[in-house]
Amino acid sequence: MTNKENIVFARLKHYSIFAPMRILLQLALILGICYVGELIHDYTGIPIPGNILGMLILLLLLCLKVIKLEQIREVSDFFLKRLAFFFLPPAIGLMLVGDDVKSQWPLLLILCIVLTIVTMAATGWTVQLFSKKSKGK
Repeated sequence: MTNKENIVFARLKHYSIFAPMRILLQLALILGICYVGELIHDYTGIPIPGNILGMLILLLLLCLKVIKLEQIREVSDFFLKRLAFFFLPPAIGLMLVGDDVKSQWPLLLILCIVLTIVTMAATGWTVQLFSKKSKGK
């Protein structure tokens, strides 16, 4: 078998009849973890939204290697490629409350400036911390 034939067979294997099932299982895994985050939020009353808790749980499972990145790669790549689409509902919601935003614009501007500075400082300190740790190894 030639190298060209191996490439063709590898592509056929990747696009097997089980590909839709694999994608559905990956989606079910991500949505299940998100649902667990919602349950934790509802039953404990933690003041963090359930979807954020779900993302933190997914991050923890990925860091602990309980879930491997390959197990959710296709669905996560799909979501990441269409990330801008997910910002449409909040943007439309801002348009609906435009009058409230207009009346509070000075406060919102100050908050944006202060939070941008805090984010930049936190990012800088984090990079310095990790660079010191990597130099120590």
